[in-house]
Amino acid sequence: MTGRYRTGAKAPRAIRRRATAAAAILMLAPAGQAMAADLDSPPVVAPAPVAPGYSGPLATFAAPLAAKGITFHVIDLDFAQTNPSLGIAPGHGSNSNYTIVGIDADLGLLAGLQGTSLHFENVFFSGVKNLSLAGQIGDSQVGYQPPFTPRVARLSNATIEQKLVDGKLDITAGITHPGYFYGVPNCNSINSCFQDLFYLNAGWTSPLFAVPGANIAYQATNTIYVQAGAFAVQPNANVHVGYDFPDERYDGVIGMGEIGKKTTYDIDPYPYKVSLTGFFNTANHVDFNAATAFGATPQTQKGTSGVVLQGQKIVWRQDGGTTKSSAPTSLGVFASVGEAIDSTIPISQDIWVGTTLFAPFAGRPNDNFNLKFNWQRMNPSYTQYISAANFFASGINNPYKRDAFVFEASGHIALPLGCAFEPVFQYEINPNSYYAPTSAVKAKDGVYLGATLVVPVGIILGLQKGNPS
Repeated sequence: MTGRYRTGAKAPRAIRRRATAAAAILMLAPAGQAMAADLDSPPVVAPAPVAPGYSGPLATFAAPLAAKGITFHVIDLDFAQTNPSLGIAPGHGSNSNYTIVGIDADLGLLAGLQGTSLHFENVFFSGVKNLSLAGQIGDSQVGYQPPFTPRVARLSNATIEQKLVDGKLDITAGITHPGYFYGVPNCNSINSCFQDLFYLNAGWTSPLFAVPGANIAYQATNTIYVQAGAFAVQPNANVHVGYDFPDERYDGVIGMGEIGKKTTYDIDPYPYKVSLTGFFNTANHVDFNAATAFGATPQTQKGTSGVVLQGQKIVWRQDGGTTKSSAPTSLGVFASVGEAIDSTIPISQDIWVGTTLFAPFAGRPNDNFNLKFNWQRMNPSYTQYISAANFFASGINNPYKRDAFVFEASGHIALPLGCAFEPVFQYEINPNSYYAPTSAVKAKDGVYLGATLVVPVGIILGLQKGNPS
């Protein structure tokens, strides 16, 4: 992905990254299953399913396999975005479609291996228009959001999972992504919820661009968990499909650790989640400064690290918290604070705060609307580098500022058949030229617009549990 789909803080524009599930990211574990679960809605009058939870033309095929331990998931995400007035070259747009297809095998049912399962998932890209939008925007925050998908597909999950100690201990190994486990997004927007310390500093590949890795998580209580993992650093991940192993290169290891606490409506009328995440990347990175813009050899630094603290909490309910409901009309607040521990990586701090109104309309439990404010600060030497590079290219001394600010409004609107539409409006002040540092044009304040269409294909077809409505 470009922007959100670029690999490495200093990677050339041609190798940028992006996606999901997140987003993932989408945000994703695995992405298809998590997103599909979020889109489940109350059943409506429909033909009787072949098995509980299955409804659709392929239910007669999928339901018997599920009973034996084989399940499927398919979800389609279409990302569209434009920069009508923002950045280095305003007035451009882009599009990329992700079709995520996966299969999971419960080896407890299939082979008597209790707690063991296999996961395989692939994402297919289509409808790709304009892979240059990140450079046309330039900025490290907003520029990361447009997808960069130059190949037709990417392996997104190929893992074995083992649960032990009554399911409290969960071990996963194979081809995976740190975003499936760590720093789960809390701002309810697939298109714009990215903590840049993970992607630009820690060196995560784009969402769904899986790499060799392993994770171990332990559920200490019903609300508290701890986990640790290690994942490969893969430069140029977006130009690989994930199967061309002889041609792929890994530059180091990302070590991750996290402790968190999460409650739900089942046990708390005002649930919350909070996590503290730390990372260390062993790969080398370049320490840019003003001199490098004029031809000086940049210094190479070994490794980088940082921490991210984030949380989300329901603070108001229309019913006062007196009724049992999994989707009450409510107001939540969220925040993420990312801090770089060393001073040689481009992003020093990335902080956002916001609020979400959940289920504002009667009979529509899956709708929500968000307001967010994002502040990002670059380190002094990198700010001097992009300022000097712009001066060298244009002859105009108009330095960039360290601090950039993004004001955002977004939403998640449920559509028929379990589909959803997610619009995003952003206005940025003081954008930088992270993705086009040598441009002679200085990035301008302005507007970014994004939209994501979510289609739960597997549920509609009856390949996975869920009742389209």
